[in-house]
Amino acid sequence: MSPRTQGRRVVVVGAGVGGLAAAARLAHQGFDVQVVEKTVGPGGRCNRLRVDGFSWDIGPTIVLMPEVFEETFRALGRRIEDYLTLLKCDPNYRVHFRDGSDVTFTSELCAMGRELERVEPGSYARYLAFLAQGRVQYRTSLDHLVGRNYAGITDYLSPRVLARIFQVRAHRRMYPDVSRFFRDDRLRAAMTFQTMYLGVSPFESPAVYGLLPFTELGVGIWFPKGGLYAIPQALERVAIEEGVRFHYGTPVERILTEQGRTTGVRLEGGEVLEADAVLCNADLPYAYEKLLDPQATTLKRRESLRYTSSGYMLYLGMRRKIPGLLHHNVIFGRDYRGSFEDIFKRFRVPEDPSFYVNAPTRTDASLAPEGKDSLYVLVPVPHQHPSLDWKTEGPALRAKVFARLAELGFPRLESDIEVERAFTPDDWAGTFNLARGSAFGLAQNFLQIGPFRPANQDAKVKNLFFVGASTQPGTGLPTVLISARLVAERLGDWARQQGVKLAPRAAPVKVAEAA
Repeated sequence: MSPRTQGRRVVVVGAGVGGLAAAARLAHQGFDVQVVEKTVGPGGRCNRLRVDGFSWDIGPTIVLMPEVFEETFRALGRRIEDYLTLLKCDPNYRVHFRDGSDVTFTSELCAMGRELERVEPGSYARYLAFLAQGRVQYRTSLDHLVGRNYAGITDYLSPRVLARIFQVRAHRRMYPDVSRFFRDDRLRAAMTFQTMYLGVSPFESPAVYGLLPFTELGVGIWFPKGGLYAIPQALERVAIEEGVRFHYGTPVERILTEQGRTTGVRLEGGEVLEADAVLCNADLPYAYEKLLDPQATTLKRRESLRYTSSGYMLYLGMRRKIPGLLHHNVIFGRDYRGSFEDIFKRFRVPEDPSFYVNAPTRTDASLAPEGKDSLYVLVPVPHQHPSLDWKTEGPALRAKVFARLAELGFPRLESDIEVERAFTPDDWAGTFNLARGSAFGLAQNFLQIGPFRPANQDAKVKNLFFVGASTQPGTGLPTVLISARLVAERLGDWARQQGVKLAPRAAPVKVAEAA
């Protein structure tokens, strides 16, 4: 070991967004960083599918909280504009209800007011109060709750933190809290479904997630030029400029532990990469079950942990443009509450499912061949369960999606399909090693947020760290970027306690942007 790398060698397991951002931050601090990834490129579930000129984002499709993305690049001495072009989506999306009505959501207040008054007279003034509460939830959460490491439960339950928890109404449930502002069930649904960005039910999630509709409507919905996959590409580029080395197509067989410390990782095939610390970006429950020696460490409360929903996905390459669709479209089924109980309690596919249709070429025409459309359909469904066989559930659900779209005025969609791919909870589990095929990782109910969520530093193996959706602070792209910042801070503190002297890198070597 050379003096330059002594005590500084970090192996990052997984090149998801959290792993990429953390690797870049650690290298910027002066660590010697290698990233090993089982798939052939960066991104994790924020990935891309390309077939015959059509391009789809596999997982996330929107950027919220752009300031978090900007902070990531700024902390690395960069301007986000040099790596990503964020385009604003306005209107934000159109919501279709089962009674045939619809509402177009926009950040433009006067237009939004007209839409709301059309559905529920008198609701606009209450909507402004709802946004005001959401702004408090957003700023307080970002500035004081989500964006810090906690020393433990006592730290989290201190009078100052508790006051802020009550201020953001984290002790309340989201649906009844939002219902204080809106009387019409359609608007109550339209202002609460955003918890599904986190894979949790609005009837179970803390009311603090009222910050989600606020950030959509008050801050805006954004889309990177080239699709969401441009984000991991940009982070990989920065990481390479910082000196991070990547090993793709390299599955990890075991995170090695010895006498209460991790010593590195063993790859499939037997090669060992030695390390002074390991940062695991593989889904945390999967890592504890498959990658770690249970004699060395275990995941607390493992049997009682709650998981998010999954998604049944259709990626459709259309022979023609499909008029009538915005970039983002939400289609509600019947029985809003019952559909969530089906997904999260009864573990069955709702009889009349709600779903989301994404037409990214409305913002970036390069994502499909000229004159054609790339469509993405996401149906929220339960995570893997013994009662669900996706060989039969998938085709049945597909038929319901096209039947509902035909009712909405799109009767020829099936005949216009040129390319089609499907993705089920089994694929989420198999492709990305997500426990139970939960597309968003561990749920974010009150007992799985803050220090109640699995920590980003193992309790027994002190040089083993975690980043990503299933560790602190939680799921969603902005939160995962915050996770990368928090774990980089924690790993840096650990290294300094070991007597490691870190020297931040000099000015980075710029890497030409890939074509």
